Amino acid sequence: MGNLLENALQLSDQAKDLHTKMLDKGPSVLFTQPELQETSGIASLNDLMPIVQELLDKNLIKLVKQNNELKFQAVDIFEAQKKSAMSAEESLVYSYIEASGREGIWTKTIKAKTNLHQHVVLKCLKSLESQRYVKSVKSVKYPTRKIYMLYNLQPSIDVTGGPWFTDSELDVEFINSLLTIVWRFASDRTFPNGFKNFSGNDKKELLYAPNVKNYSTIQDILDFIVASQVVNVELTPANIRSLCDVLVYDDKMEKISHDCYRVTLESVRQMTQYGGLNSNDDDGEFSIFDYFNLIAPSQNDKEAVYFDEWIL
Repeated sequence: MGNLLENALQLSDQAKDLHTKMLDKGPSVLFTQPELQETSGIASLNDLMPIVQELLDKNLIKLVKQNNELKFQAVDIFEAQKKSAMSAEESLVYSYIEASGREGIWTKTIKAKTNLHQHVVLKCLKSLESQRYVKSVKSVKYPTRKIYMLYNLQPSIDVTGGPWFTDSELDVEFINSLLTIVWRFASDRTFPNGFKNFSGNDKKELLYAPNVKNYSTIQDILDFIVASQVVNVELTPANIRSLCDVLVYDDKMEKISHDCYRVTLESVRQMTQYGGLNSNDDDGEFSIFDYFNLIAPSQNDKEAVYFDEWIL
């Protein structure tokens, strides 16, 4: 780094030493004036300020306002060379785009903050975009606005809308597919014997012992989707929670505790089209013995004695 600084930018030894020490502490670290004095080892402010000004002139330090206080931040040599090659107008436009981060900035806002003519702003943006310093992105919140951000940044969820949007449009088909996957996975946990319990041929419904885990957690569902590789976007637990909340609202799932869900009996009945007593029965007689619950034996529960076993 020292050789690059010496060859690319003519700096004094003290300026190179201060810049190197600032970068060693991290490129994102902000320094107050006393911290700069401590880092440089120069106690006199009159001796320090010319060195700081030298780095500012070479774009190797930038001023950052934090909590109404101006602080200093070191700039990488390659970033400094990039800014040095820009015109004054391009550098000004670039600085506001850089400050906007992953949220991006509207072209109209750039014009208002820089006080440059619209033609000049558009010319600067075109030049910066052609050099792949910045890029334009579509915003879900403001679809008619042209938003700019640094080329190497990924837009925030507020801009893209997250995984539910494709090309700034709500992907309803993708969401419905995920809702089906989530419900099917949770239903296999809620009713481990599958839909055979509700086939209509056997009217006996299975209940499970309390120690049977018949619910799915948010992490269980997420791990299953990731392992299945059914999506090509990155999902988070918050995304899965949103899907489960939709299913709860539709009465297809119920929340039993924090981030724990199971499917509702009614949703399974609707899926299997099982409505109870067959109306086509010849005799039409109802017997309570055709409609009763039995408890499915739990695994590793050897000491449990069930009522039907006890009376035999």
